[in-house]
Amino acid sequence: MLRNTGMKKGIKLVYLLVTTLTWQVVFGQELPEQLLRDRLETFSSFIQPQKVYLHFDKTTYYTGETIWFKGYLFSGVTHLLDERKSNLYVELINTSGDAVDMRILYVEDGLASGDIELRQGLPDGNYMVKAYTDWMKNFSEDMYFTRHIYIVNPEYENIIPRREVRRNRRFNRNIERMDGNYEVAFFPESGNFLEGVNNRVAFRVVDQLGSGQKAEGEIVDSRGNVISNVSTDFSGIGVFEFNPEEGSSYEARLTVNGSRHQSFSLPDIMDEGYTLRIDQKEGFININLNSRVSGDNELYSRELYLIGHTRGHPRFVQTIDMPDGNMEINVDENLFPSGIAHFTLFTERYRPVAERLIFINGDDELYFDTRADVTRIDGREHIELNMRVINENHEVTQGSFSLAAVTGIDDTLFPSNDIMSYLLLDSDLQGMVENPMQYIFPKPDQEVTADHLLMTYGWRRFKWENVVAEEFPEIRYEPHAGLYITGKLLDPSKDESLSNYPVRLEVKSGHNNVYTTNTMRNGNFIFDGLNYKGTFDIELSSRRLPGNYPPVMELLIDDGRDFDYEPGTFTREHKITDRGEDWERIRGLSRTNTGKLNDRPVSPQLYGVPDQTIFIDHENSADRSLFDVIRNRATGVSFDGNRLLIRGQTSVYFNNEPRFMLDGMFVTRDVFLNLYPGDVERIEIFRGTRAAIFGVRGGTGVILAYTRRPGYRGFDDVRELVMLGYHTPKEFYSDLLPSGNTSRNSRQRTVHWDPDLVPGNDGVINVQFPVPQGADRIMVTIEGAGFYGGIGFAGFTIELPE
Repeated sequence: MLRNTGMKKGIKLVYLLVTTLTWQVVFGQELPEQLLRDRLETFSSFIQPQKVYLHFDKTTYYTGETIWFKGYLFSGVTHLLDERKSNLYVELINTSGDAVDMRILYVEDGLASGDIELRQGLPDGNYMVKAYTDWMKNFSEDMYFTRHIYIVNPEYENIIPRREVRRNRRFNRNIERMDGNYEVAFFPESGNFLEGVNNRVAFRVVDQLGSGQKAEGEIVDSRGNVISNVSTDFSGIGVFEFNPEEGSSYEARLTVNGSRHQSFSLPDIMDEGYTLRIDQKEGFININLNSRVSGDNELYSRELYLIGHTRGHPRFVQTIDMPDGNMEINVDENLFPSGIAHFTLFTERYRPVAERLIFINGDDELYFDTRADVTRIDGREHIELNMRVINENHEVTQGSFSLAAVTGIDDTLFPSNDIMSYLLLDSDLQGMVENPMQYIFPKPDQEVTADHLLMTYGWRRFKWENVVAEEFPEIRYEPHAGLYITGKLLDPSKDESLSNYPVRLEVKSGHNNVYTTNTMRNGNFIFDGLNYKGTFDIELSSRRLPGNYPPVMELLIDDGRDFDYEPGTFTREHKITDRGEDWERIRGLSRTNTGKLNDRPVSPQLYGVPDQTIFIDHENSADRSLFDVIRNRATGVSFDGNRLLIRGQTSVYFNNEPRFMLDGMFVTRDVFLNLYPGDVERIEIFRGTRAAIFGVRGGTGVILAYTRRPGYRGFDDVRELVMLGYHTPKEFYSDLLPSGNTSRNSRQRTVHWDPDLVPGNDGVINVQFPVPQGADRIMVTIEGAGFYGGIGFAGFTIELPE
């Protein structure tokens, strides 16, 4: 992709050229047409892609409320519920990229449900929810499910730290800047802009948040002649076509959002190449191929291969012979299921030279034939919903569905995407689509179509060069049906791994289960298949080496879950940019004053400069243990019960309780935290990059204590950890206040949530819930998947009488 800067600051021009597809694979012999089909099927069978979708009860949340969600796990090829038992990880991430909460769900038959309680002290602002499985960690994080939400904390202005005020202001300035800078991109159909052929070109005008912009203007040639008038629709996309002349050049003169017009050069015209034009007719796909390639061109091919697939499953393959330089093909649209159909034209050396995505909006979804009534139960009015689930043939369908009923009003009523738009469109495209539901459920008066949208997007699930060359990604994570912990043992005297060496795992927290295993040849060990709920304490240990010293135990904690928060169309400006009138300093949220302690004499710092040093005055200290010292005086350390946390949760399994050292030796947390402060001279706290000196052991931070007498000896190197187990979903309770103030001006509140709806034998789902007092309408969303295929979504509003 080439980028040129426009005349106005903040506006960029982007070309998408076919050179982004070029690559070369050398074959020993010419292979038949079937190779493309076979190797694509082999590749898809190997990677077995998965897709995760979460249905949330609503779009905006307040602290103190609960996020209710249902998880669906699908095969990325067939869109059938994935039958493999899996772990599903759901993380709530703030704009700093830190996971402020997480859940591990046990997925069986492709289904799981959960909830996240939003604690009262959670900062007001933007958050992201990420969801993925162990198997998905083998591939790009672009494939993870992502949803942007905003969490409102009305009281945060009165406790917000000063540094967070400054950070929110910087965040808002950045959002404002991104909202004001535009990008203009041109996309010749199939990637080539070829002279002598009627070319169709899409162009897109979006701001840096991905929101479409209104633009209009004209296409002119190098002599100033107007070739075409152009404009964008509500999504910032426009399409035009013309036959470029030899020796001429073209530019677009555009006015964006009513500003002064600017000129943008169109891509360079190619005198040789291929074009692939696709038009969707009623019942078939019309494909026009053009070749303008001479015999001495490296792209010349005596015959070409055209393949069409949906989500990695080949649906159409044909050998193309174009002696006249053009060919027209009609393909039955019924060969392709709903979703993105991907057509690629190859030379005889299997080099892709033209590509085109189209959207097949088939009639294979599930439908909800719904009736809503108001009835009285136990003297109170209830909404009664009867929903009959049917397929495209009007046959009743069995499946699993989730339903949310919400009253009140907020910035958004219904989500911008649903299970259908996510699976069929958004999940297979490079980059987030703005409001994808508008392409799945288009309005009759909308001029733009999903076809125009797909001219501006690229495929992201695999690269053809890897498929043809049979280059498979490395598989590091297997589909796990159980919790696991991995590590490695080393002999520090030889700096060698220990093979066939015993490792012991004891699960505490009232379980008192003991597991043993031996390391493998490379020193690695694994305990898997663990099945515990909530959080639980574990202890890892091994016997001492000859010489009476412990082996080094390195935990292979997956640190690849450090996400970057990427602002998008759903990102809002942070509301709190000043402290409130009732602001007060809250310990743990603002800086701790270390006063004159910094000018105390310091003994040599063996591990560099710590993030904080706490000196202990043994004559005046009122603390009874080092735990009390850290709780009262440490900065950057928070507490969850009796556990110490540094910088939130940093791994899939473990909270980030730090390692503890006493006079240069690692010790257990209980030994360290129960020390009498009068025996300790100082405490040093290392976190982040400053803890890197400790290697893998410092990944979650290190807290050191130096005693006033010679160092302790003889402590075993036992690893104590708190492991995050499977989440047990709560039973739904309404977050409506007893007074039930649900007028149009009140915030969104969840009236009813049911993640486990299964139709009866007649295909009917029956749901009842009380009518909230004062409510004038209720928004309902229901979505889910059939056990034997098919996905469905319905959203509707129930208007209530006064």
